[in-house]
Amino acid sequence: MPISTLALASGLTSAEDHRTVLGALLGGAAEGGPLDRRQGLFHGEGAADLGGSGMTATIAPFVAAVRGASASGQATYLVAGTEDIEVELADGPAEQGRIDVLGLVIRDSTYDGSGEQLAEVRVIDPDVDETYIPLFEITVPQGATTGEGGIEWPAEPGAALPEGIRDLRDYTAAAGGVVRVPDGAARGRMEGEGVQDGTLVHVVSEGNLYIRTEGEWRTVAGPAHEERRPKTLTGLVIGIHPDTEVVDGGITYLRGTAEVRFPEGAFSEAPLIFLTASTRVPGRVLEVSVSSRTAEGFTINVARRNDTRFSVFWMAVEATEPPLDLRPDSSAEPVE
Repeated sequence: MPISTLALASGLTSAEDHRTVLGALLGGAAEGGPLDRRQGLFHGEGAADLGGSGMTATIAPFVAAVRGASASGQATYLVAGTEDIEVELADGPAEQGRIDVLGLVIRDSTYDGSGEQLAEVRVIDPDVDETYIPLFEITVPQGATTGEGGIEWPAEPGAALPEGIRDLRDYTAAAGGVVRVPDGAARGRMEGEGVQDGTLVHVVSEGNLYIRTEGEWRTVAGPAHEERRPKTLTGLVIGIHPDTEVVDGGITYLRGTAEVRFPEGAFSEAPLIFLTASTRVPGRVLEVSVSSRTAEGFTINVARRNDTRFSVFWMAVEATEPPLDLRPDSSAEPVE
């Protein structure tokens, strides 16, 4: 039938129906159709962490979704490793080293003709395995055996990986949910067409939340996002007094100044300053300008036809990107 459903009273629900409908609860995969789901581990503290001794790797408990890759409509397998899983690696070759990829493998004879129905963690055989997710890439040194010290493993599950081991774990989440990953390296593995625009990822080690937009990751919350947001301060200087007479080209007017100091640490560099005069007689105001901009403050310069005191609203913005150059001739020298 073209429709899959669960819990019908007839009981005519196949294993494929279960996988297809349960997969609807997972995030989609961009490279496939509407039935393809994003595979990976569900992130939690210690999920599928690696330990080991001698030539034996140990994988901590985990929950994962593995997308069927042997046939169309195979759908997604939900797998839970409920206790530590030990995997014995073959001794190192006599001639040179070897690279083993440890992963979660699904064998389902209905689709892959393997004659097996199982889910297991083992060394992936790319010549025969089709449905799997990789977990760790392990370099097996030449001649490595348990008696010779075996492989250098992490000091304990979750500890830093030795140089000869690479973390390949990828992650998934429920549909519409946030994919939690442990660090930036894990987020970096979420690249290519397999990640849909709109996917949200929280990098636990950074505290940053990212969204996938036009093939790029952009912060939407967290420390990195705050650094990108413009820093803004506003204020009002009341009663600036233009009390210095100036004669220019036969025209007499009055000038005045006011100093503005920012709170300590408000800006890391000189911000852009925007000024607006506040006066009941606008026609008397000739000039409101800024000079001496620094990260600590600036000077307001005013000119007026009479010596009436007036106020100036100001806004300081430390932009995270260079301001647009809207001059007709952008090659001209900037004017302060």
